[in-house]
Amino acid sequence: MQSVTFTFLSHAIEGIEGEPVAAALRRAGITELGQSGVDDTPRGAFCFMGICQECRVRIDGAVAYACKAPVLPNMTVTPYVQS
Repeated sequence: MQSVTFTFLSHAIEGIEGEPVAAALRRAGITELGQSGVDDTPRGAFCFMGICQECRVRIDGAVAYACKAPVLPNMTVTPYVQS
């Protein structure tokens, strides 16, 4: 297992290559991954298996589920605003 760095909102986050992005972010103390487009409430990982769709983020510009997407070196993760 190799430790790698990626960014979330311009902050360097350390993770283990291949682990779920949601796990690395949670370990770094980040639980709010985006917000609802309806009422601006925070959204984050809930089911950790891709069913609830609450952990959607953008990884290098593409929409992904943080609970299923693997950590890769130098990737850029940003919040996803649900509409």
